[in-house]
Amino acid sequence: MGKIAKIGKGMMSKLIPSVYRQDLSTKTSIYKWLLIGLLIRLSFMPFTIYYPDTLSPYWRGSLIAYHGMYGIVHQQVLIFWLHALFLKILKPLLPYFESILNDPNLGWGVTWKMWANFVQHPYAFRTLFLFKLPYLFFDLGSAFLLLFTLQEDKKGLNAFKFWMINPIVIFVTFVATKYDCIEVFFILLSIYYAKSKCSRRSLFWLGMSIAARFYPLMLLPLFVIILGKKPRQYLELSAWGLLPLGISTILSKIIIGTSEVGIVAGLHHINYLFSMKFYFGYLNSAIYIFVVLYVFLFLHTYYKHDHSFENLWKTCLISFLLFFATCFFHAQYFIWLMPFLAFQIVEDKRYVWLFVIMVICYTVYILQWPGMMDRFIFAPIDYSYFVMHMRSPYEIINQYYPADQFINVFRSILSAVLLWMVYLIVKKSSLKKRGI
Repeated sequence: MGKIAKIGKGMMSKLIPSVYRQDLSTKTSIYKWLLIGLLIRLSFMPFTIYYPDTLSPYWRGSLIAYHGMYGIVHQQVLIFWLHALFLKILKPLLPYFESILNDPNLGWGVTWKMWANFVQHPYAFRTLFLFKLPYLFFDLGSAFLLLFTLQEDKKGLNAFKFWMINPIVIFVTFVATKYDCIEVFFILLSIYYAKSKCSRRSLFWLGMSIAARFYPLMLLPLFVIILGKKPRQYLELSAWGLLPLGISTILSKIIIGTSEVGIVAGLHHINYLFSMKFYFGYLNSAIYIFVVLYVFLFLHTYYKHDHSFENLWKTCLISFLLFFATCFFHAQYFIWLMPFLAFQIVEDKRYVWLFVIMVICYTVYILQWPGMMDRFIFAPIDYSYFVMHMRSPYEIINQYYPADQFINVFRSILSAVLLWMVYLIVKKSSLKKRGI
């Protein structure tokens, strides 16, 4: 046991940058916050589930891993192949998997019947814990990447604390159980290499995040024009950023017969970018607010000629702030903002209270999915109570005031806070440029 403890201690030391290992109090603080964060995560892992998305990637992954149905996935091939790999690794610990999830009598796809059978199964707690275990490694990897990326003035330690007790990160990954933590890890790896001035590696890992989840495509042009300085570099970095998606598309075409790029264009999620718009009053002519703001940000960044690391993460932060302020988004998407917000909060403590307001508004915002985002989440604990008898917060609010209107008020406050953050960032950048 002593030898194992010694090995574990040595491995932990390697996960902490030397600048933090040299200070005993800082090193102790890292261990303390790691323990606190782990205890919070472990307390949710066996008991919470989101219908249907907790089971969907593992159901598809099982068809790949156990039945050789390689053509079952038609988009985001990488993420479902990763889940197939997780299942291969976890299979000795899941001898009952067929009866709990992949029983043909439960229907095709993640049906309500399958979900209800799952949450009432005697091994549901163990299975949920194991399903979330791979996510835990990516999540902790993100926390330690923040340590390695920010090694000056204990900023990395503060970012690490922010991540370990971040309610958005914990909710999305370990309560709602979404795999977005995997793409976030790849993005943070990309940022780490950008800080290390390894532009090709940075774009490659950004490309991995794009192959896993298509939303980081909006970051690609910003990475390219900030990390590159000449047209030839723009082309080279773009190629590195699109390489993983290109490989995934070729494999998808060979194995499945469909192109991931073609599927992306047809996804209804793209319409979220066009959520807020102004009509011109003639035919269907309109302008899309996010598109206008994003192009404005891109042009401003291009002509600014600032290739610094600070400009990179701040520009990416602004792009996501604008997206969440002006577009419809699902609850799990909000984790995309957290890595960049971590950089901003450790730089300026004023953003902590804005973050608190943001969390409150987000909590109300997700109530627009009654059942799925509140009481159903705890169904494994007591299916009869949480699914059959408990009323959702949406229903309770609606009894006294129109719930949709109530939620939209908080959604509006959220947009105001996000836009205020953009204003503060731009204002500070302008003052810094003028030397004020």
